Amino acid sequence: MMKNIILSFLVSGVTLSLAGQTDSVKNPEQFMFPGFSVGVVKLKTGEKIPLRLNYNVATERMVFYQNNQVFDLTEYETVDTIYIQGRKFVPANRVFYETLVRGEVSLFIQHRAKIIQPSRPAAYGGTSQVSSSTYISNLRMGGETFRMKNNQELRVEPDPMIWIRKDNEMHPVINKKSLLKIFPEDKNRISDYIRQNNLNIENPDDLIKLTKYYNGLSR
Repeated sequence: MMKNIILSFLVSGVTLSLAGQTDSVKNPEQFMFPGFSVGVVKLKTGEKIPLRLNYNVATERMVFYQNNQVFDLTEYETVDTIYIQGRKFVPANRVFYETLVRGEVSLFIQHRAKIIQPSRPAAYGGTSQVSSSTYISNLRMGGETFRMKNNQELRVEPDPMIWIRKDNEMHPVINKKSLLKIFPEDKNRISDYIRQNNLNIENPDDLIKLTKYYNGLSR
């Protein structure tokens, strides 16, 4: 059980001595944070366990660093909330969502990335695909490292997904149309607020403003 593994680390005193330390990571492009820093895993029992944590956007797994190795966090059903660098993450099936707004309507972001093998150079010195994305030669999958054949590079392309929870149902936010469908009774007021404040639906900060606006509306 993951709980038992974590508790064994806690009992050993290893994680308790890590306050303030941050471990840098190789190929940080696949991780949400540039290093592993001490965070807190709060279990549904109320127990709080400190671990060196990070989030792998390529595999969508919460990972922790122990004895110079990276491990996937499992037994998600025992976890209530994870805190890393002042940010909150909650389990959602086999992945974690970051909580942006909590209220009558809650806002979450699913940090993820597409892993694409880059195009080979084209004829006459050109390339068949141009991108500003970052390239890496391997992916760390928990305690295992995955490499392409012949050590070919992989392209890490951020692909976050925004979710809104309303009436205990989760709704993906793809565009303005999908957003307004979530609020049929208030779509005119929301549409006006978006226009008047020049909000960008693809910008999480703008969606935070919009969600807080909705939660403050009188019904």
